[in-house]
Order: sequence, then structure tokens, then C-alpha cells
Amino acid sequence: MGKKLVAELFGVSRQTVWKWCKRAHHRGRESFKDLPRRPRKRKITREVEDAIVALRTAFGWGTARIQQALFNLPNFMREKLNACVQGVRLSRTSINNVLKDYGLNGYGREEKSWKFFRAEEPDELWQLDIKGPFHLRGQKYWFPVCVDDYSRYLLFCERFDHDPTMDELIDLLEKLPRKPKKILTDNGGQFQEKWKQWCRDEETEPLFAHPYYPQDKGKVERTMRNVAEEFVNLLRKFPEWLTNEVFRFPDFQTSFLS
Repeated sequence: MGKKLVAELFGVSRQTVWKWCKRAHHRGRESFKDLPRRPRKRKITREVEDAIVALRTAFGWGTARIQQALFNLPNFMREKLNACVQGVRLSRTSINNVLKDYGLNGYGREEKSWKFFRAEEPDELWQLDIKGPFHLRGQKYWFPVCVDDYSRYLLFCERFDHDPTMDELIDLLEKLPRKPKKILTDNGGQFQEKWKQWCRDEETEPLFAHPYYPQDKGKVERTMRNVAEEFVNLLRKFPEWLTNEVFRFPDFQTSFLS
């Protein structure tokens, strides 16, 4: 409240009163002299900037390595640089600011052009994957899931007490009344020659997702998450569902989504 009254008394702003109060409490003896207006001598000279840029472009180092190199760089490395200074201590923030000015900060990453699969009509593309293993009372279970890319219709969701073989997966597909133009799977070991031969016989084009990129088959991944949340994860609480209810789940899912 005192500073407000002083500001009103002298007809100045409160910011001005705060400025002079701070000036009276700086380190050392009290002084109300104006601060020096002469610009400070830059610690980062042109030679230091050139050295930072040279270290970055020549070796691809980050700020921590550049910080160490500016202070003490081995002779055999200095010979590879056109510009190099030594004995300079800088913070990593200062080095990063220099790199920003030259557009050299951050980590360069190779751009990857992913191929996304988007169907424009039913049965143009199916996505197939396997959920598992799921552990229940000491037993492992696998749930192969197949979904139509266009409508997201759940074509089948079956239960196996072992990792389903290629013959068993093909049998599930052959039971369906129709076949797709294309079918997308991951790069698992079971999707090899026998799988490709079956696709050729059915005039279906096999597609394979990029390794370590589940977004390629995101719709079947999302469907498996629904299966896990609404059925599989509840089996620990309702183990009796394991007998017959799994075969009703696709119908339940269809009615639920509609």
C-alpha cells in the first residue's frame, strides 16, 4: 500500500516506484545512479559462433559434446575443422541459441512416407490380426480377429487354446460367405508362402504392414482393443464366458455399434 501512495503523491506509475526501490536494494552499497547503458561485451564472438557451427556440421554433435569440444578438443579433430577455438566455457543453452540462429538445432530424422490403406467400399480390404496370448487360470488363449476396413464390421473373433496355425486361420476365412479383394496382416512368421498361395488361389492381394508401425492396421488394432476391454479382460471375472459367449461376441459388437 505504501508504494501506491508514493506513486500518487509524485504522480508517477507504480512500476517507476518499484524500479527505484529495487535499485536501492541491489548488492553492495545503495546507489540511485543510472545503470550503465554501454552494451556488454559479447562472450560469444564471431569466432566462437563459427566454431559451434563447424562442430555441428562436421561431427553432428549435440550441445553437450560441443560444450566439451569448445573447451578441450583433441588435436586430430581440430585438424578437420576450418574454425576452432579452445578454452571457451559456454552453457548448453547458449550453444543451442547459436544453433537456432543457423537452423541447426534439434535432431535430424529421416522422413518416412508411410503407405496408408483406406478402402472405399465393403470387401475391398480386410484387416487380420491375433490377440494373445491371454493368460487365464494357468492357460493361454489366442483370439484371431478379422475386420472389414470400410465398414469396420467384425467378421470373426474366435478362441484358441494355442497359437493358431495358418491352416486354422485359412479355415476361418473360408467359412465366410465372401472374400476380400485385399487383406492386410502384419509380418508374422505364419504369413509366408502358404498364406501367399492361398491369397493367389482366392484372387486376393496380400498386403503387409510396415514393421514396428501398428498404425498401418489401426482399425483391427482398435477392434482388438474393444474385444479386450469388453470381453477378454472380463474373463478373469466371468470365466464361464469362455465356453460359448465368445462366438456371440461379433453379433453383440454389431448390435452395440449400430
